[in-house]
Amino acid sequence: MLKNKFFRIGAGILLVFLIIYVGSQIEWVFYPLVVLFQTLFIPIILAGFFYYLLRPVVKLFNKKLPATLSVLIVYIILICLVIGFLVLIGPVLKKQLYSLLDSMPAIFAEIQKRLTNIKEMDFLQLEQVAEVLDLEHLFFELGDLINRLIRYFTANISNIVGQLANTVLSLVIVPFILFYLLRDGDRLGESIINLFREDKRELARSILSDIDQTLSAYIQGHGLVCLCVGLLCYIAFLVIGLDYALLLAVIAGITEIIPYFGPWLGSIPAVIVGLFQSMGKGIIVIIVIIIVQQIESNFITPQVIGKKMKMHPIVIMLLILLAGRLVGLIGMIMVVPLYAVSRVVVSYVLGVKRGEIKM
Repeated sequence: MLKNKFFRIGAGILLVFLIIYVGSQIEWVFYPLVVLFQTLFIPIILAGFFYYLLRPVVKLFNKKLPATLSVLIVYIILICLVIGFLVLIGPVLKKQLYSLLDSMPAIFAEIQKRLTNIKEMDFLQLEQVAEVLDLEHLFFELGDLINRLIRYFTANISNIVGQLANTVLSLVIVPFILFYLLRDGDRLGESIINLFREDKRELARSILSDIDQTLSAYIQGHGLVCLCVGLLCYIAFLVIGLDYALLLAVIAGITEIIPYFGPWLGSIPAVIVGLFQSMGKGIIVIIVIIIVQQIESNFITPQVIGKKMKMHPIVIMLLILLAGRLVGLIGMIMVVPLYAVSRVVVSYVLGVKRGEIKM
């Protein structure tokens, strides 16, 4: 009976769950592992993200230079770009951010006032529409939420500063992890392959190669999509005369990292600022965002990421909702590449079972 493959797999799974259960009942067993995971998880994920973004540049230098020197040159270029960003764009972003935060009470008050004026107009039954949507109450609740968040941050400033300090200390090790990944990434893959039996190494090499290509396509492609969306929004916001154009475009580009939901979350600040300027400007902002999203989904993403990452939108939405519920923002960002990787592994497993792939 012990020789039965499925029995061994089932027994192994039960043993893992038993170990986890026993460990959860004795806090000191798993607590050091939890602390270690929490400390290293974000730095490793960030290092992996930048590894795929910077690897093409490092490989370009590797054609004529040693690996270590290539990585150092890329680091110098990256540092120069960051310094240039902080010097040229940082002050503008900081000024716009503080100005927007100071203007938030006035923005919500003005929007509520304009919505009240709309409700009093007897035009196309706007009063009934406003009552159904209850927009005034919605903006009141949104303003109240922002005030409560400000009070929360003020009351818990010491805890927040402590968490930020821990985060900064964790992020300090990112450049070191990234350096060794960029320098020794290929050798790391071979080291993993050598852990398998000799007759399984070719299959392991194929699986790792497909996983690597999938992650590379997603991370590099999605990074470029975020940049394109940010630039398109910035140009469009400048053309229509939207206040805080640079800040709002940066927000739109960053939130683009969350598929499907991110673009609409990133558009909320721009719409609010547009409504504050005028009701017509708010409508124009909505139209601009819809146009940018259509360009992104129909032209940019298919060209940049291609068909390799093609997934059904419903599946992605459900995964993002579930990951957001269980893990939060990090889960929403990571669930798509993790799903893509798992799909590669499952396709190989099914191929082996069907006899399409030889072990």
